[in-house]
Amino acid sequence: MLRLVHLLRSRAARPAAQDELWPLAEAAIGGDSAATRTLLTALGPELLRVVRRVLGARHPDVEDVAQECALELVGALQRFRRESSVQYFASRVALQTAMNARRKLQAGKRAILDGAEREVDERAGSAPNPEARALSRSGLEVVLQLCEQLPPVQSEAIALHWALGYTTTEIAAICQSPLETVKSRLRAAKLALTERALADPRVRDLFEETA
Repeated sequence: MLRLVHLLRSRAARPAAQDELWPLAEAAIGGDSAATRTLLTALGPELLRVVRRVLGARHPDVEDVAQECALELVGALQRFRRESSVQYFASRVALQTAMNARRKLQAGKRAILDGAEREVDERAGSAPNPEARALSRSGLEVVLQLCEQLPPVQSEAIALHWALGYTTTEIAAICQSPLETVKSRLRAAKLALTERALADPRVRDLFEETA
């Protein structure tokens, strides 16, 4: 079992048909508490990476929100149908949970780390694509704020692509949507964000470079 966990941590997410996490997820769905703990241990770094990207690596609530993501994932497993890998599914649940937490924190006027001090944690999960790397720390904060003004499907697609570094093919698997649908959502989201962001020098260059 320890060897399995080591392999899971060191490899990127695989297609559902080859998903090494599925046996653990299946056992967890069946109520196996030991499998649930092992699954959360294996997925912990990815959940934490998502939360850090959404809230900021030094945000005081990172650990609490990561725990919330873990709890939400356990409940969400009941609706997992293997259309994507377990890790992709976990990333989507974590993103939705972290974005909801971010909105609640802002609505409650709680302290949020300034975007300029954001640290990107690249140790967990796959390396971001060039567009994600090009996104400045302060620019990421602005993009996340603008995402909240978009329709949910567009907001999710743009956050997965730019904030978490997933490719369009990976997003299609995560969202269980056709590739062309994902590309259409990204185009619409980028157009909407561009219209809102052209006046902001922190993100203007990003949109121009990735056009």
